[in-house]
Amino acid sequence: MATIFWKATTLSWLTGPIFDKELRISSRRKRNYFLRVAYLLILLLVLALIWAEEIGLRSNSIGYQISRLSQVGLVITGVVVMIQFYLAQIISVVMLSNSISDEVYHKTLGVLMSTPISTLHVVAGKIFSKLLQITLLLCLTLPILGIVRVFGGVPWNFLLISFCITLMAVIFAGMLTLNFSIHDKHAYIAIIRTVLALLLLYLFLPLFLGWIVIEHFDVKENAVFKWVMVANPLLIMQVLVQELFSPRSIPFSTFGWGWHCLFMLTGSALLFLRAVIVVRKKALLQACGQLDRIKKKRGFFLFTKMDKIRRVKGPPLLWKELRSSTFNMGVVKKTLSVILIAGSILISYYIFEQENFLDEADCHIMYGMIFSISGLFFTATFAATTITSEKNSRTWPILLSTLVTDWQIIAAKVIGVFRRSAPFWSILFLHAIFFTSTYIHPAALPQIITIIVPLVFFATSSGVLFSCLFKHTTSAVIANLIFVALIWGGIPLLAVLIGEIMHLGDDLIEAVIMLNPFYHLGEILNSTGGSSHAGKLWSQLIYHWKIGGEMNFIKTMIMLTAVGSLHIAAGVVFLVITKIRLRKKIV
Repeated sequence: MATIFWKATTLSWLTGPIFDKELRISSRRKRNYFLRVAYLLILLLVLALIWAEEIGLRSNSIGYQISRLSQVGLVITGVVVMIQFYLAQIISVVMLSNSISDEVYHKTLGVLMSTPISTLHVVAGKIFSKLLQITLLLCLTLPILGIVRVFGGVPWNFLLISFCITLMAVIFAGMLTLNFSIHDKHAYIAIIRTVLALLLLYLFLPLFLGWIVIEHFDVKENAVFKWVMVANPLLIMQVLVQELFSPRSIPFSTFGWGWHCLFMLTGSALLFLRAVIVVRKKALLQACGQLDRIKKKRGFFLFTKMDKIRRVKGPPLLWKELRSSTFNMGVVKKTLSVILIAGSILISYYIFEQENFLDEADCHIMYGMIFSISGLFFTATFAATTITSEKNSRTWPILLSTLVTDWQIIAAKVIGVFRRSAPFWSILFLHAIFFTSTYIHPAALPQIITIIVPLVFFATSSGVLFSCLFKHTTSAVIANLIFVALIWGGIPLLAVLIGEIMHLGDDLIEAVIMLNPFYHLGEILNSTGGSSHAGKLWSQLIYHWKIGGEMNFIKTMIMLTAVGSLHIAAGVVFLVITKIRLRKKIV
């Protein structure tokens, strides 16, 4: 009786020994402690920034500062809740990206089938061990939010609701990533597919379906909004934070957050059951030795369709990088993916055209930021896998023992990243070309090229460096993504904080922002986007910069070239360091 009670209360019947093993490993990994420290430092940086902005320099009067505490509490709570909402989902996706693929790759999944451990224990142990680590991160913010709540203005139910919504979103993103991890050998492919799937579920589908229902079925916007909130954590969290600041500005309430959590939990449960079934099939195939045979048969089938063996021309490593597949998908899946992405973008164009939003520069700034951030994400991810993939497949020592020089290896890897990330960057250029002379001035195209090329080279060089320094692909990807985010996101925030504390005014902030390519892209599209700018003469274009004031096209190109040269120089330094470290810690 005591044993049954213990199993029921501790959920050992569900988690099993895999959960215990994962917890023991997690408690010994330094990166988990580093993650918690970095997570807290980000929150404390945001906290200090808001405090310095709202109270630090406004007045020396104690009475004024006390009167501002409630407003400061609202701002801190809203910003911290939104930051942890997005960060927790990103961490969940990265942590679970190799949860099942590692077992399949190291051929330990089939061995587990010869033990009393069931596939339910395998899947549950993997998912719950990672979710426990993320839940600990979420709990780290509760003391901060609890202290801030003392300032007033923040109800307890807001903290409870935001925590539940964040947790449900994290569980769903983790379950989705785990399902992709079953089929994808490489962790970065699972990450990319999860990000694309979440963008489709949370942005494109609600936008398209909501617009159709409102425009063609005469349904009220409030009713559609309420139904979309039930299945969309991004929307319900945004509305929740907006209600915190101005409850009367929204004609409806987030009273349906309970239904939303139930809906997300149901979807996560279905993904969990699907993962258990598929993992069991994979484990049985691997235990019987059939999994590798199926892969060989597929490879033989593709081989027999070739007319002749492809001959290597030119440098062999460069030849291999230029012909390696970005995603291990068939032609049908690739075609469907392209149709889905292109269709989503074209549908958004049609909706915004009907609403006359394409006439505004803000619309093209939004597209520019989305496409550029997406391209940077894929570039940073691909670059961080260049050398670690060789290490994981145990071909790195063999490659270094050949006659290929270090610079030839680095150059081939860099060019390979350019080729693999080019389709994602082409979306931004196709957008600029498609709307040239109608909603975007032709001058934007050479300026966008001047901004993007150094940006791609910088992110590629840093990714190759981290791929050389780290052993595992996941660690290198995380390090490069964090580094890029800190360079173009964290440093501007830090400059704002230092400027406020040290009374430097806007000089430091403007100097840092002028080195930011995303600020350049936004200003370029702001001055060349929209129907009011598209028809101007080249000599009539005026750009408004933080430093330098108004500039024409030629001066702007000179400034962009100078800043781009700095990014390229930094990338060259990264590659030089990579060359020095290339033959150290080979395995």
